[in-house]
Amino acid sequence: MHHDKARLYTLKILCAVVLGIAVPVDAHAYVDPGTTGLLSQILYVLFYGALGVFLYLLRYVKQYLATVKQFLAKLFRRRSYR
Repeated sequence: MHHDKARLYTLKILCAVVLGIAVPVDAHAYVDPGTTGLLSQILYVLFYGALGVFLYLLRYVKQYLATVKQFLAKLFRRRSYR
């Protein structure tokens, strides 16, 4: 039992040392200030383009459902249950 605790303790220390070496303290990165503007313009166009396509296709779905509704109304109106 004592041997397992010592091994677990050693593993924890080893993980802490590896993480301490692998994770940088200071991040040295540069993001161009114009990048966010460019990305927002691209996302803006993509969003409204997708919205336009969705609304365009929604029109056809509504027309299809109206046609199905008319067909079912005619189908069940012709039958008389006597």
